[in-house]
Amino acid sequence: MQKDHNKPIRRRVLIPLSLTFAVLFATFAHIAYQIRADQNLSDFRHRYQVTQSYTNVASTQRQALMQQLLREIAEDPQLVQAMQADDRAALYQLALPLQYRLKETQGINHLYFHKPDGTTFLRVYNPETFGDKIERGTFLKTIQTQKFSYGLELGQSGTLTYRSVIPWRIKGELLGYIEIGMELNQVLSQLQSIVKEDFLVTLNKSNLERTRWENGRERFGRAQNWNLLPDRVVAYQTMADFSTLDQSHLLSKISTKDNDYFELVIDQHDYRVKGFPLIDFNGSTVGTILVMHNISPENKQFKQLVTPTILAGGGFCLILFIFAYNVLGRMDRQLLITRRQLNDEVANVRTSNIQLEAEIKQRISAEKELKLLNETLEMRVIQRTAALEELNQQLKDNQAKILHQDKMACIGQVAAGVAHDINNPVGFVSHNLLIFQRYLQRLEQFVALQEELIKARGNNDLLTGWEKGRRDFKIDAIFQELPEMLEECRDGTTRITQIVQGLRTFSRVDTPQHQLTDLHQCIDSTLSLLRHEFQDRIKIFRDYGEIPRRYCYTEQMSQVFMNLLINAAQASAAQGEIHIRTWTENRKIFITIRDNGCGIPEEQLAQIFEPFFTTKPVRVGTGLGLSIVYDIVTRHQGEISVSSTVGAGTTFTVQFPLDPGTKPCKVNPLAGEENSAPEGKQGDQHG
Repeated sequence: MQKDHNKPIRRRVLIPLSLTFAVLFATFAHIAYQIRADQNLSDFRHRYQVTQSYTNVASTQRQALMQQLLREIAEDPQLVQAMQADDRAALYQLALPLQYRLKETQGINHLYFHKPDGTTFLRVYNPETFGDKIERGTFLKTIQTQKFSYGLELGQSGTLTYRSVIPWRIKGELLGYIEIGMELNQVLSQLQSIVKEDFLVTLNKSNLERTRWENGRERFGRAQNWNLLPDRVVAYQTMADFSTLDQSHLLSKISTKDNDYFELVIDQHDYRVKGFPLIDFNGSTVGTILVMHNISPENKQFKQLVTPTILAGGGFCLILFIFAYNVLGRMDRQLLITRRQLNDEVANVRTSNIQLEAEIKQRISAEKELKLLNETLEMRVIQRTAALEELNQQLKDNQAKILHQDKMACIGQVAAGVAHDINNPVGFVSHNLLIFQRYLQRLEQFVALQEELIKARGNNDLLTGWEKGRRDFKIDAIFQELPEMLEECRDGTTRITQIVQGLRTFSRVDTPQHQLTDLHQCIDSTLSLLRHEFQDRIKIFRDYGEIPRRYCYTEQMSQVFMNLLINAAQASAAQGEIHIRTWTENRKIFITIRDNGCGIPEEQLAQIFEPFFTTKPVRVGTGLGLSIVYDIVTRHQGEISVSSTVGAGTTFTVQFPLDPGTKPCKVNPLAGEENSAPEGKQGDQHG
């Protein structure tokens, strides 16, 4: 460190300054080059997108043009007459000048006339070859659909041609087919003149046959090199021919991936190249079209801009370096004198530093102790906060339970009063209905006796008057309707009695007996009582596991199963199913009752255990069934839960803890298998 301090300031400043300027120049050159490269790349991407867009638009326009030309050819009466006369020579004489005109004006160099059976009648550019069967996709599609078809197709000799075919009909009669074609080199020439870019087209060797390709290239006077690359050959190019080495270098970099481009040098010219796939009429990739943008002018312009800038900057930096060298020399001399004075002061300060170091060590020790105390305090705060949160949650749970118990107690008091007030009038109404039924039976007997005496001993006038009075007062209808009315009244009083019983159970006015109960027997007895409710429309499937007997109120357990099974039956339509399954797990008894009924909407699941809430139609339910079930289950230290899917059914799950000292049974190995039950009860059904 002492050696560094004694170095001249020239060396300590000028060397880093020189390096800084060098880095700045390099950074400037790199940034300038990167900006230029980004701009050129953006320009190239724009040109590439314009080229693709124009290619698509030009293809649509070319299709419409060729369709219009085919229609004009088909409407030529002289051509129609020659084709109808089957005169190939006359057709050739008429079509030859037409092909010349189409080639000069539109670039179309193929004109064919085909017979209705799909054979060639005349190739205008080669009239000696005819009668062969055409297998091209555009032609086959026109034969199949009898409509105009257009597309790019690869010929047997490796030529790419945009072909259009139209059926030739005269007065509804199929005269044959007319086909025209424009080679891809004509299209590329038009595209080059518009977008000012060069193009190169390669073909996959998998779509070519070498001998035909070489013969075709030789016939058209085009260069050929089959062995240039193992998988592709050059078909067309708009730039001048270049060396085989440059072609190999170019083709080895071809790619059609998005945003994938490359640069290379061809004949001392820089090119930026990107390719896109060449799709034929059948949707197959037959080759690649390369868009080749000459960037040599851009690179030259960039060099002309950057070189003077760098030279000017270098000259300025050299002048600045010489000026700094002289200024820093004077500063070195002044600093030498100052350094000697400072050395004396440093010796004095060093002694003070030793004292300060001792004080710092003491302060660090005190800070460590304070930090340890803070960490301990934070841990205590976290523990106390966790304990308070736990107690707060317990308080909230206890408040919710107390509120629910108060709510249920209030409703129970109301229910008990209502049950008491309803029970007395219902009792004498039911008693009076029984007496009224006996009186009706006696009245029917009296009327029958009266009818028998009149028919046996009365005269005709008396009998006629009696029958007329019976009809006028509708005595028969009265005797027919009165039993039905009595039956409806008895049914109503029975329903009121059931409601009162439910209210009495809910309000706990009864004092059932606590005893050891077989829950399976409770379920079976309840199913027997509900056999009339199920009838033939509900099938019951029982899957009983091994569960121990439990101390509980047997009548209340039966009422739980009664309410759950009635709800399941009422929720099920015709041919419904109810599945009952029991098992033990984790020292708990589980009982599930599942139906395949209409289900309960999710927004109503939180309310189904509330008193007087029901999803049933009016006059079908009281809304007390599930609240009674919930109250009985919770009084037995149990839990009840429900899951439901609208349209698929509902499942109620009841769980009770085992009595203390009870050994848990083994879990049923068949638990979870639908319609299975041990001890011969598999698939046990009722209804």
